[in-house]
Amino acid sequence: QSSLIDPESGEEREDRRSAIADRRSPTTTIDESLEQTPDEEFANKRSGQDRRYKASSDLNIVVVSAGSFKYGLVVDDLHDSIEIVVKPMGRHLKHLASYAGATIMGDGRVALILDVAGIAKLADLISMAGSQRAQDLAEAGEGGRNKDRQSLLLFRNGPEEPCAVPLEIVERVEQIQHEDIEIKSGQKVIKYRGGSLPLFALSDVSEVAKLSSEQELVVIVFTVAEREIGLLASQPVDTVEIKAVIDRDTLRDTGIMGSSIIKEQTTLIIDIYELVETLKPEWFERLQKKKEREKKAQRQSPDSSATTPLKSKKILLVEDSDFFRSQLKKYIDDDERQCIPAEDGLIAWNWLQEHPDELSLIITDIEMPNMDGFELCRRIRNDDRFNYLKIIAVTSLASDEHIAKGKSVGIDDYQIKLDKDKLLASIDKHIQ
Repeated sequence: QSSLIDPESGEEREDRRSAIADRRSPTTTIDESLEQTPDEEFANKRSGQDRRYKASSDLNIVVVSAGSFKYGLVVDDLHDSIEIVVKPMGRHLKHLASYAGATIMGDGRVALILDVAGIAKLADLISMAGSQRAQDLAEAGEGGRNKDRQSLLLFRNGPEEPCAVPLEIVERVEQIQHEDIEIKSGQKVIKYRGGSLPLFALSDVSEVAKLSSEQELVVIVFTVAEREIGLLASQPVDTVEIKAVIDRDTLRDTGIMGSSIIKEQTTLIIDIYELVETLKPEWFERLQKKKEREKKAQRQSPDSSATTPLKSKKILLVEDSDFFRSQLKKYIDDDERQCIPAEDGLIAWNWLQEHPDELSLIITDIEMPNMDGFELCRRIRNDDRFNYLKIIAVTSLASDEHIAKGKSVGIDDYQIKLDKDKLLASIDKHIQ
């Protein structure tokens, strides 16, 4: 027989209740002859671990979409919805698949942005894994042509013009107001970090819509021709990592290197270097003259007596994607450099057997059919005929693991595929 304590008098009394139901208990004692209240009926069904169902202990679940797949994400609190400017993660954090980027909140705190697709993969959700497997099989069935994994920053030019740039070449993303823009000597600029940042728009060179005063503006900051420049764009801004088929013909225009279907929309892939070079050719002319002066000074230096068996500066470019091979060839070819393209490592290796003394440099992709970049580098480093050759690996996403593996097989440098300035600087440094 149980007893209870009277809360008012403190006296111990006999417990005369005929039914006891603890809502938090895994087991309950209920007189089935009595009509049960909804709470008691619910409590009678509880079993297992302690599971409260009062409002004060409810779970907050956010339903998120990863493509066509949805799942629930449990969160501690729900605050508010705000518009943010997405900033790319640093290279040392890019391997964290659960984060898509970062942003600076209104109070100055840095907040990480969750990648719902990355979280689903980490959680090994069956539907998500199946979708990814189906995608991988489809890509394999197509032979992987023109496909390369890319990390992109997405934005808009006009309301109906989604655009993208490679995330790796983005320095920063800043939100601005239309009234912040000034025009000085015919050039749009904004005050930026103690100086003036020149601004450009895609409509300055291409047949696209002009940004309207109703659109919320952002400035995407790049370094081009050793200068910081800003590309005017419109929100929303987002980041995505995809294996995209890039069409380099249909929508090709000045400043637009091609297009791709991203999130079920035709998206323009922006060539920021071509855009700026079209509008400011004198910047590149001055940069070229500067490089020529440096090369002349190097040739006249007493330390420049090193000899090489090469007669011309030929560069072997090993890249299986038609799009990237064409784009990189355009970057490399000039009066002093001749680009020799090869579609995979095996073709490149066979070419080397026939022309062992003709190259000045090798630039190779990593992921390729028939023979990947790592295997090609192993063969080259194991052949004494090619001891003089430097090897630059070009990649879309250079993880620390890839870089470490590349160094172990003899790769001299890693560069991002579409970062033209840094790639050319690496070529000038390593070419024989």
